[in-house]
Amino acid sequence: PVASPVQPEPAKPNSGSYEVQVSSQKTEADAQASYKSLQSKFPNVLGSKSPVIKRADLGEKGVYYRAMVGPFGSPDEASQFCGSLKTAGGQCVVQRN
Repeated sequence: PVASPVQPEPAKPNSGSYEVQVSSQKTEADAQASYKSLQSKFPNVLGSKSPVIKRADLGEKGVYYRAMVGPFGSPDEASQFCGSLKTAGGQCVVQRN
């Protein structure tokens, strides 16, 4: 399918198209707070990363705010990061942008 011209394309279509979700909360403030808590729990993995908070409307389930880390240039990079977090005891989900 051809991308609609109305949708802005990322500057580099092949880079930065994966992110790792580390938390999903009911409010943006909770997502930020949750990320800060995870950052202090896993400083070696998350210490230098800034979160990207994304709003996700899940219909009947309501709106959630996801704390994401990225972007990563490839699924392998994102999986590697997620693997490091899981090894340290955290949880995460790799998502394609």
